[in-house]
Amino acid sequence: MSRRKSIDPKILEASKQFDARIFSETIKGEFSDFPDYRRNKKRILYPVWYLSLTILCGFFCGCNTIEEVIEYALLQEEWFSSLFEESFPSPSYGAIWWFLVKTPPEALKAYFQKWFSKIPDSLRDQLLAIDGKRLRGANFMGNITHVVELFAADDRLCLAVEKVPNKTVEKSTLPIILKQVDVRGAIISGDAHFTVSTAAEQILDAEADYLLAVKGNQPTLHAEMENFFDQAHAVEWDEVPHVFHETSDKDHGRLEIRQTRVVEDLDWLPDSCKWKNLACLIEVRSIRQKVDSTASEVMRRFYISSRRSSAKNFAKWIREHWSIENKCHWIADVIFEEDFSLTDRGNSAENMGLFRRLAMNMAVVVDPDRGLASVRRAAAFGKGYLQGILAIFFCQKLSKDFS
Repeated sequence: MSRRKSIDPKILEASKQFDARIFSETIKGEFSDFPDYRRNKKRILYPVWYLSLTILCGFFCGCNTIEEVIEYALLQEEWFSSLFEESFPSPSYGAIWWFLVKTPPEALKAYFQKWFSKIPDSLRDQLLAIDGKRLRGANFMGNITHVVELFAADDRLCLAVEKVPNKTVEKSTLPIILKQVDVRGAIISGDAHFTVSTAAEQILDAEADYLLAVKGNQPTLHAEMENFFDQAHAVEWDEVPHVFHETSDKDHGRLEIRQTRVVEDLDWLPDSCKWKNLACLIEVRSIRQKVDSTASEVMRRFYISSRRSSAKNFAKWIREHWSIENKCHWIADVIFEEDFSLTDRGNSAENMGLFRRLAMNMAVVVDPDRGLASVRRAAAFGKGYLQGILAIFFCQKLSKDFS
């Protein structure tokens, strides 16, 4: 039987001390210079801060679509009215839809980066995973919405989201993302999409290090590494300088042994000069075996990096790269049902994605021990929970710990 998780006392206390006047002034102040791109401004009833708060609270309370946010706002109209001196009727579908369609994502990103930008010391030696994600439901007139995200593995924060321009590839977003976030001291990991010399140089120019997967898109480098590691294994690494780390896991009736080897002697590698500041090659061997069987399956993966470090650290960083799938993309798709969202006109798909990630980040900052599904249930049904989250994040400035 699972133990019930009680509400964090600091959130309950923040809710009890919630001051509507301070909260109202803070929200309006945070959005005071937010540009409004909607037409007929004289006829606009809802300011951008009000619509932004409505969408954000809706996502916290289990909404996944504009229709659900509208219903939520109608049901919570009395609560919203209690927060502000102004009285607004619950917004219509058109009010929220038009706001999402017309607002440039760059405007929202500027605010999210203000709240979640990182100082260099907090990123030093932390892995930042970069990876792409397709918004499958957003496919207006054949234009696929594909985004690339930068995710801090330790802090579990989405630091940047950038849409891949039509008819380009994921790596085209890298220089834009590196301008948005101060990554000095971090190590940035990417899959084979980012394993090109220009991407490595861009990461180094941002004063970070790269850790990139080597696959078939770099056939010469991949063949050279495969041949080297094959020969080293053949002589059982006798007189081959390297560092080694091994871990083992037994789960679901299967034993998996992961062996990580790091080689820094690269004089033999013809391609070494192609990769700026190339410091080492890494091989990860995964040996999987069923507990009741002698047969085993061996998988190998290769990586290059500009960082000099232990095999233990590289093993950790390589495994942490997948946190962007498990703790960011999976949450967006399964908890927020992002793949099923059909919102696709104008900037709506990208902006909805940004609000989802703002809710994810806020939950991790304020209540890091509670899963996102539980956070949404607590916000919807827990007395004072959502109010406490908003008070801590906006009024008590907890976000300054991350700026």
